[in-house]
Amino acid sequence: MRGTREAPARSAVLGVSTLAMGLGAVPMPLVGYLGPALVADLDLTGAQLGLVVGLFYGATGVTSLLGSGLVDRLGARWWVAGDQALTAAGLAVVAAVGSLPALLVTSVVIGCGYAFLNAGTSVAVTAVSRADQAAGAVAVKTAGIPGLLTVMALAGPAAAAAVGWRGVCLALAGLAAVNAALALAWLPSRRPGPAGTGPHGHARLPRGFAWVALAATCFVIGTNPLSAWLVVSLVDGGVAPTVAGLVSATGTGAGTVAMVLAARRSDRRGPARRASTAARICATSLAGTLLLWAGTHLGLALVALGALAGLLGAMVGAGFAHAVAVDRAPHAVGRATAVMSCGYYLGALVSPLAFGALADATGGYDVPWAVTAAAMALSVVSYAVVQRRVPPAAAGVRARSASTTGLVGDVRT
Repeated sequence: MRGTREAPARSAVLGVSTLAMGLGAVPMPLVGYLGPALVADLDLTGAQLGLVVGLFYGATGVTSLLGSGLVDRLGARWWVAGDQALTAAGLAVVAAVGSLPALLVTSVVIGCGYAFLNAGTSVAVTAVSRADQAAGAVAVKTAGIPGLLTVMALAGPAAAAAVGWRGVCLALAGLAAVNAALALAWLPSRRPGPAGTGPHGHARLPRGFAWVALAATCFVIGTNPLSAWLVVSLVDGGVAPTVAGLVSATGTGAGTVAMVLAARRSDRRGPARRASTAARICATSLAGTLLLWAGTHLGLALVALGALAGLLGAMVGAGFAHAVAVDRAPHAVGRATAVMSCGYYLGALVSPLAFGALADATGGYDVPWAVTAAAMALSVVSYAVVQRRVPPAAAGVRARSASTTGLVGDVRT
């Protein structure tokens, strides 16, 4: 029978979106955990491996801005399904061709698709969630990234030894293809946007939204070295590689769980103080970075404590970066996520490169960690400005309604 389509189950939408976020960012675990196999088989250098991830981040950042309004107008289903199909095809090509050019082209293509996937999954999970579930839903789907990283860290090297890195790529390609079909079957096609649209139906972002983007950009510039350079910097400082890896894994694993739990708690409290909470999370990560930096001179115990605090803040803050953006533009989730992500992923591209360049130029890690801490401090300030000057859309509506009825004094922020 043609006509109405049964509303998708929220758990199904969350499951598909979470898996899609992990698979859509596949260049990261591909390089991070299959890197030794790629180097051995394709005779690659470390710089060439880094370029694979760098192109992914750059393509995602640029495409996020170019396609910022398309997801809201066309709906989530086709963008998410299309990205997963593109990811499956790219991984299959890489496995079949097995060359650096294939890796680079695939990374760019997947990065472009990921910009739409990131916005599309935000649209999808918020479309099937109540307002008091939105931040938790966004955090759950974002947790797909560290979730896949964890799986690949545990199983990737052993799987590559058993079936080769090409076999792992083919397995991931098959999983992405299945998820593309599930996205077509289960994800909502459109999300209505009754408010906040322009004269041609294009969703508008609130005044001051640039502060949201700046906060997210500074956040990722400040936190990215905690995952990208922590192990390398510790090993260079004399820490055993296994111990350095354990320090990093402990922080990342705990942070993934904390990301979801903190977002659900924030949902119960509502969006009114979410940017303020994000500022405190960034301050926690800043304190962790400063402890880690000091620990490189004072001892491993301080390094471990700082790394744990910094990585916890990094994981939890990633979910809040998306949630704060959604709070400010619930009528334009795709556009808000895309604009925020433009700065976020360009920051992710620049941060590890700048950190490494500063380390090479100065012959140590003091200056890079100082710059990282400064970026985190700026993120704290930016989220504080967002809290004061860019209220959540719901709060803005309540305030305007109260002002017309003389009840402004009853509005709580």
